[in-house]
Amino acid sequence: MVSDSSLSLTEQIVLLALVRSERDGEAPIQTHDLRRQCDRCLERVDTDVVGSPKEADVVRSLYRLEDDGVVEEIEMTGTSPTGKGRPAYAVADPPETVLETVDDDIVDSVFG
Repeated sequence: MVSDSSLSLTEQIVLLALVRSERDGEAPIQTHDLRRQCDRCLERVDTDVVGSPKEADVVRSLYRLEDDGVVEEIEMTGTSPTGKGRPAYAVADPPETVLETVDDDIVDSVFG
């Protein structure tokens, strides 16, 4: 399991957005919806960050978190307009366990 000190702010926000989607019954979630969820989470965090993560930032974070075993990619049924499957993502562990990898102040800002 990774620790909050080894995760970027974007990776932590992605994890919070995935946990939030899990709690809201929206998991697994596709990247375009996850990016919007990240924006909602980031609005609640008191940081010096200007702007919100782009979809490419979210995808990079998902790849890293997937490599670390924190996130899993789930193939969805149906196809995109280009005929490719649309992967979706979910946390690989129970949400409570995943939240332990995120800075407490950030978790409190989003869920507190």
